[in-house]
Amino acid sequence: MNYEPNSWGGEKGGPREAAEKGFHSFPTLEKGEKRRVRPETFADHYSQPSLFWRSMTEPEQRHIVSAFVFELSKVSTVAVRRRMLGHLANINPELGARVADGMGMTGQAEAIKPARPLVDMKPSPALSLVAKAQKTLEGRKVGVLVTDGSDGALVQALKAALKKAGAELQVVAPKVGGVALKGKGTLAADHQLAGGPSIFFDAVVVAPSPEGAAALAHDAAAIDGLRDAFGHLKVIGAVDAARSLLDRAGVKPDKGVVTLHGPKDAAAFVNAAKNGRVWDREPSVRPVM
Repeated sequence: MNYEPNSWGGEKGGPREAAEKGFHSFPTLEKGEKRRVRPETFADHYSQPSLFWRSMTEPEQRHIVSAFVFELSKVSTVAVRRRMLGHLANINPELGARVADGMGMTGQAEAIKPARPLVDMKPSPALSLVAKAQKTLEGRKVGVLVTDGSDGALVQALKAALKKAGAELQVVAPKVGGVALKGKGTLAADHQLAGGPSIFFDAVVVAPSPEGAAALAHDAAAIDGLRDAFGHLKVIGAVDAARSLLDRAGVKPDKGVVTLHGPKDAAAFVNAAKNGRVWDREPSVRPVM
């Protein structure tokens, strides 16, 4: 049977069960009554989602609100939006209010009376991914953007520190053939710049030479990749020569932006990257709902 009320079924409320082809209980002989019943607690639709909401960290709650605003804003039937806002208000008044504000529908939630009173349970940290996330880089990938003239010693120090932490360093260069390093030697590339965006990596390092940084300042792939990394709250390591690139991409200094003056700073970058996403940055890169 469809959910009710159903706005697509006309006066009859949508398709109904079919007596000829619908479900029938198997005709077995039983002693006593045979019934299909639900316990009274089945009517409690709000206690578990309320527990889930209250167990989330603030960044997770922001994402839940944003997800509801995104999805419900695509619903063309206003009555459905109002009804959903009523359900969210029953789950948690703050949740309902934040979603309604994000949709520009404050005060329009439908009043829905719960069939059973909400059970106030103690929040469970085990339900939160952020709260229980370990500080680790194990199994992660870090991308380093290099150009001709990049510091090979820095790249090697990063590679060694990341390997020790259980992570992998991959090289991104303007050309897939690699780069000529400062002094002597070459460095092979794993990705060509346009084909190795920051979304491929859990954290990124920007390590061009001064001349390379000047050239990258006119490359949309470099600027967009940095902007995305910052907007996706990733830890960013950058050499001094990359400052102009960071400025063009709108990357602002915070605890997730690590300056690399030389190979000795590789450990500081790895320690910062172990913390995962920089959640404190989020209010500066998108509206907080």
